Amino acid sequence: MLIFVFTHSDDMDKKQIFSTIIADAIAKKYDQSLPRMVSIPLDVPKIISIIGPRRAGKTHLMYYTIQELRKTVPADRLVYINFEDDRLFPMQLEEMENLVQAYYEMYPGNKDQQVWFFFDEIQEVSNWEKFVRRLSDTEQCRIYITGSSSKMLSRELASGLRGRTLTYEVLPLNFAEFLAFNHIEAAVNGSKAQAEMLHWFDRWLKQGGFPELVFLPQDLHRQTISEYLDLMLYRDLTERFDLRNPAMLKYLLKYVLSNLAQSLSTTRIFNDLKSMGYSIGKNTVFDYLSHLEEAFVLFQVPIWHRSVKNQARNPNKFYCIDPAFKYVVHHTNDIGRVFENAIFLHLRQKGLEIHYLLNGQEVDFYWKDGPPINACWEMTQLSTKNREVEGMFSALEKYNLPEGIILTRDHQEEIQRNGRRIQVQPAWRYFLEH
Repeated sequence: MLIFVFTHSDDMDKKQIFSTIIADAIAKKYDQSLPRMVSIPLDVPKIISIIGPRRAGKTHLMYYTIQELRKTVPADRLVYINFEDDRLFPMQLEEMENLVQAYYEMYPGNKDQQVWFFFDEIQEVSNWEKFVRRLSDTEQCRIYITGSSSKMLSRELASGLRGRTLTYEVLPLNFAEFLAFNHIEAAVNGSKAQAEMLHWFDRWLKQGGFPELVFLPQDLHRQTISEYLDLMLYRDLTERFDLRNPAMLKYLLKYVLSNLAQSLSTTRIFNDLKSMGYSIGKNTVFDYLSHLEEAFVLFQVPIWHRSVKNQARNPNKFYCIDPAFKYVVHHTNDIGRVFENAIFLHLRQKGLEIHYLLNGQEVDFYWKDGPPINACWEMTQLSTKNREVEGMFSALEKYNLPEGIILTRDHQEEIQRNGRRIQVQPAWRYFLEH
């Protein structure tokens, strides 16, 4: 009697898949990637973590890093793996060793050479940090990782990598990057140059900074942004956190975006949702807002107060990752709020711990040892100018600060009083000069 025994090796299959992916990545040309203003080190003994929202350019920043390294490092020592590749699904922690084995079987001569590993969207593998730590400890290598969830990734980095990582945040294109991607030379002097900068500044505020939109026809922008948002809401949030009411999550986002750049308390948001007939607890509202932050959809800015308790009692101001989301979810012509949101994103990219001030008149942005900043789209009306100027001088006096800034669309002047100064200047100029 003949007995046929059929065997199947999942490990062998995964190793073969990794071999194919590695070979494709090494053969790939990366010379089309454009530089960003995030300065990623090329050779430091730290794990480099790149975090940020989906579609903001993390992958292409990796590509650009590989492109730069190829000028001095052989291509076969630069290994790129995207863990959202469907050929790797499902991927378990214990299968990650197949990646290392596949690579060194392909290039055994590199075992005693320094190798650069680039792991894109690594959060798709549960407990990935254990593998990364072991790889860093046991092999002569440099490791770069990306992830699309801020708090999840930072929490795992803190607990799993134990200070071995440097973290860089990638947001959608800032104004200077937007100009570069459109092949426009940044210039601040001369009436013709200033008129051109203002034209592109207005376009950037409306279009937003997601890099892909630069290369797509404008009639596809709204649909593309809607797909980005759905991906963040339904894959990054609803599936990951097993949220039972995705419709409420989307309504919550719409509500916050309709109140963009305004102070909102959790109680106020909770009461509004209840009035719309949603059965929800206040803790759930808090959790949903936290999840939206984790996916880099929303940001919260607290009030400045020396007392942490008093700070917690006051509502936060909300901003979003890109003005394009506001235009898609909440149709509005409130350019002033979008303008303020753009200033927030610029300050966040500078790594500042931002607050707002409330001293009768609100001051939009304040951070330790920095000049407070107000956003004012236009100052053509005398009443608007007086309100902004008096509010800023009041804050400067209360906090004993020498200077404040009011950013506008196109107005510029300097105002001095009692040894204190307010610089009024176009935001586009401030963005390019800082």
